[in-house]
Amino acid sequence: MPSFDSAAISKLIIWMVAVTWPIGLLAAWIWRRRWLERYERQGEATSEEILDELEKAWATRRTLLIRTSTEYLPFVFERIREIVDSGFEDKQMLSLLERIDYHPPNEERQAVFPVEVKGRTVDLHLKWARDEGDRIRLRVTAAPAIIRALREQKKKIPKAAITD
Repeated sequence: MPSFDSAAISKLIIWMVAVTWPIGLLAAWIWRRRWLERYERQGEATSEEILDELEKAWATRRTLLIRTSTEYLPFVFERIREIVDSGFEDKQMLSLLERIDYHPPNEERQAVFPVEVKGRTVDLHLKWARDEGDRIRLRVTAAPAIIRALREQKKKIPKAAITD
């Protein structure tokens, strides 16, 4: 059995700690620096990614004004439901028709429904007011596809019902 000198072993341990301590600190500093760079770089995006994100977030919207009597509103709302993929269901449409029916004259009200059109989520913003003659002035702000369909629907409303 070989004999070990305790003084030599203690010097060896001291030298190992003295050498590995700075190497460990250097490795930790490099690792931290790389991790911070990678973390900060996660927020960066290419210009194409930014433009795609803006296009999704800021969908174009158009506005259309429809003046009609309350009896034609279900046809208008049904046309909206034909265009949207999801978001304007039967329950919401019936509730909106009921709100408009019980709406007092000369007050403006509004409702906003998040709907999906062609895979894009947009807001369907409806603003209406009723006059004493039971006619409704409905302003619809929505995606261009919905507005195009409503323009076609507006042509089908009898002109006698559209009194200004």
